[in-house]
Amino acid sequence: MRERITYFHEDINLDPQSLDIQEAGLLGPQVEATRQDRFTIPFDELPDELGELLRTFRDLHVRWASPLQYETLAPFTSRIPPGLHVSYSQLTSGKTDQKTLCNWLQRFGKVACEIPATFTLTNQGDLVRPGFFFHQAVESLQHFIATTSQEFCPELDSICQARLRSLYTAVALDLSFDATSNALQVNALWPLRSQTITAPASDTRRTEVGLFIRTEPKTIKSHELGVAGLLTVLREQKKPSPAVFTFPARHRESSGDFTSKFLTPTGLHPTLQLSFSSSQPPHYGDDNVDNTQCSPYAYFTLPKTIFADRYQLTDDLFLASKNLTAFRFTSLPVDLEAPAYTTDTWGSRILLELAPPKSEDDEQWTAEIPLHLRYLEPSSTGETKVEIPYPAVFWACPSDADKLTNPFDRENLGYDELFDSNTEFWHVTPRAESGNRLMSTVTVPVLNDQRAEWIGLGTSAAVILGFAWVLWKLIGATMKSGGPDQESKKKK
Repeated sequence: MRERITYFHEDINLDPQSLDIQEAGLLGPQVEATRQDRFTIPFDELPDELGELLRTFRDLHVRWASPLQYETLAPFTSRIPPGLHVSYSQLTSGKTDQKTLCNWLQRFGKVACEIPATFTLTNQGDLVRPGFFFHQAVESLQHFIATTSQEFCPELDSICQARLRSLYTAVALDLSFDATSNALQVNALWPLRSQTITAPASDTRRTEVGLFIRTEPKTIKSHELGVAGLLTVLREQKKPSPAVFTFPARHRESSGDFTSKFLTPTGLHPTLQLSFSSSQPPHYGDDNVDNTQCSPYAYFTLPKTIFADRYQLTDDLFLASKNLTAFRFTSLPVDLEAPAYTTDTWGSRILLELAPPKSEDDEQWTAEIPLHLRYLEPSSTGETKVEIPYPAVFWACPSDADKLTNPFDRENLGYDELFDSNTEFWHVTPRAESGNRLMSTVTVPVLNDQRAEWIGLGTSAAVILGFAWVLWKLIGATMKSGGPDQESKKKK
């Protein structure tokens, strides 16, 4: 097993002499930094249950993103909508056991994936190697920490327990498996905050620690990031070594931020409004970079309680009135009529291209997305609240780099597969409309189940009265005409 602990900070005065490297690990000062831990676990070191599960996949990606607002530093700027994201593709031979996968996912809490139809197809045209996707709102990693600590940490291993408990403050967790690498990669990310630099050593794994700060060398290219800092391998080096390097970056941070909210009144066909603080594309003001081919996008994971009508979003004039350019993608199937309680799929993914103002001046602007609520189950109050995760919003720009892979790269996020491999993603920072949760809430009117009995009785009474009235009219008409026998006599 290999471990890499990486800190990115902005303290140019950090003294290398302040780092204390001992046999037990590394200890340093307190700095404002963001941290990523990466574990690369060979297949033969995985628990038997997890190893048997992974053998049935060509690739499997389980990602969790916190619904809480947070700050970060490059190169850890990639974002996905809050919640649990699961995507996988099958091996060409054999069949993936979705039930076993669903059972394993219960480590994140109650995950509603029991029905195979819950997963939606990611590559509808690939019949040989189909891909599948699932999403569900998961508030925190509390359940995952509790179950995983029992499985992986010996009772007396306090360091293992402490490392897992630190996930309470993490904002992202990735578990990625690829059959070609024959290893499981686990990444955890902590937000930009004041924290003590620390890295425990271990007898069972090689631990590499890096402390970096952004730098801009003169030879850096537009698609690259430059970093400088210190590197050390615990129990192999007594002192950290200086390091300076550049690398191509797939994910970058754009200027400005955005919020998301439902316009009122909402009704059953609410409109979601995205409000942006800036209309300028990446590299604005840089004469050496062509940013005219950059376009802003919003990637949504909509729960099954709400959906976008792909037929409504094909009208160019309608899209323009909402500051939208095109409806680029939707996952299938999406039933436009079924209520939520009869819908098997988890929901749907959509990708919308946005249309910012064309003015050269930087200005605030909004985009509106028309959505449609499904009929929901009755409640005791006559109302139900539905939460929609904030979308991932980014500018997509073509790059002249042959490859954008780097030591901190993040792929298979759900939207990157919808673009060319040399696309740069400049992420716009989400801001909570109120509080610190990156969720948009809408109140949905539903049947009040406490009054449903009276409605049923009233309906039955109305039907009985209506039937009685019709019967009375028929009898009255028959009696006025003298009945059937009288009619027969008149005819004779």
